[in-house]
Amino acid sequence: MSEENAAPRPSDLSELMRELAKKRGRPVLLINRDMDWDCVEKVRGIADGLDNADNLTVLLESPGGDIGCAYLMLLALRDKVDNIEALVPGRAKSAATFFCLGADVIRMGRYGELGPLDMQIVDRSSGRIIQTSALETFKTLEGLLDYSVDYLNVVVQFLMRTAPMDVPHALDNARQLFAAIAYPLYGQIDPHELGEMGRYMSISEEYAERVMRRWAYSDRSHADRFRMARWLIWGYPDHGFVIDLLEAQEIGLKAERLDDESDMICETIVAKSGNSVEYQQFAPNEAPAQILEAEKQNVTPKSA
Repeated sequence: MSEENAAPRPSDLSELMRELAKKRGRPVLLINRDMDWDCVEKVRGIADGLDNADNLTVLLESPGGDIGCAYLMLLALRDKVDNIEALVPGRAKSAATFFCLGADVIRMGRYGELGPLDMQIVDRSSGRIIQTSALETFKTLEGLLDYSVDYLNVVVQFLMRTAPMDVPHALDNARQLFAAIAYPLYGQIDPHELGEMGRYMSISEEYAERVMRRWAYSDRSHADRFRMARWLIWGYPDHGFVIDLLEAQEIGLKAERLDDESDMICETIVAKSGNSVEYQQFAPNEAPAQILEAEKQNVTPKSA
């Protein structure tokens, strides 16, 4: 449908939510905020009223937050809802990406992006609350190890070229030079902090595999789910790395392109809703004919 012939779009948030519910043929839950304990309470309150909702659309716009909170929200919703689709018109990063693993399908808009699952840590040592990634510690160590190997190789090659040394002799001398530089660097690594970061990463890994096993990815093998979880947690150099639709599909996620009309409605809702959690019920007699017919046949409508 061209913009010239398109019907005027509602400007009120509740009307936009109602339009999206009508388009998707199911109730709509909007989560447009960080995933924290306050968000958990709001979602639990909504979930308590979903006794008759077999299907649910969750519209996500979130930079992430606490994976434990995202898990609790999934538990509350999955206790009442059989089928969940996650709509991602923009950002669904970190804990929001984890939430998407609990959905039966992820529908991503043209600007939709997921992100790595490395857990965010709240650092209060400076007197301020600073969000840091557990992955950063390991990436720093990984970079240091790569530097160590490269440096040692360069020194060995240099000694073999400039002095009559064989490999064992050159390596022994290179170690002494390398130690003077490397020891102060490695001495700055706190083993307790490294262990704590490793524990946080293991938590992310366990949560991811558990959610996939219980719901949308129960048809996959344990090895495949483990591979996907490891990819999402360890496979990227930065917490803000963009995982687009093609990358999500390459990982093996059940991700599809969101239709343009729904995408436009979602973008408008996100722009108008601010930092909030909203819910819109759905009246079956308001659904487009193709959605009602598709649900009768238990198939996905073409518009999805």
